[in-house]
Amino acid sequence: MSWFFKSVSLAGAAGLAAAVLAAPSPVLAQSYAIEATFSKLDAVLSGRITDRCELAGGDELNFGELTGHETAIAQLTLNCNVPFELGLQSARGGLTHASLPRGQGPFAGQLGYTVDVRVPTLSPRPAVLHGRFNSAELQTRRTLSSGEAIAAGGGRLEFTTLAPAGAGLLAGQYSETFTVTLTPHL
Repeated sequence: MSWFFKSVSLAGAAGLAAAVLAAPSPVLAQSYAIEATFSKLDAVLSGRITDRCELAGGDELNFGELTGHETAIAQLTLNCNVPFELGLQSARGGLTHASLPRGQGPFAGQLGYTVDVRVPTLSPRPAVLHGRFNSAELQTRRTLSSGEAIAAGGGRLEFTTLAPAGAGLLAGQYSETFTVTLTPHL
């Protein structure tokens, strides 16, 4: 009986399998059958996203001639990937005359306003964090909580002056400081 082996330069079991397959006898090929085995590999992947909560924006808003019902809008840049709370506070409770905050005679020295706050959020669906306050109640800090939501971009503050009381406003310069604070909930 003669055997014909094809020259194969494979090592180990694969070389043996190639040589066995060249054998003319199926019985002999079956006696050298190689059993296939399977292995499992687990890869553990991980990563991290750093907490961040940043607020930017703010600018000087000029209502021009104060006659009441003027509107000014301030845009906020809010970058917060954790739930947060916005604190809102009015320093004087309204636009206040520079030197005569209580006014003089029948003329008022302060003009109240309202502020409408809107901040888009995600939790996991889009929503809007919303609040509306008047300047007198904002002399005590008020807060808006996002609950479990995170910021979905910027925010918007819309200020609208109220109608002047009495005979109107005393002539002069009026100002107010409105403060927004951002507190992350980590």
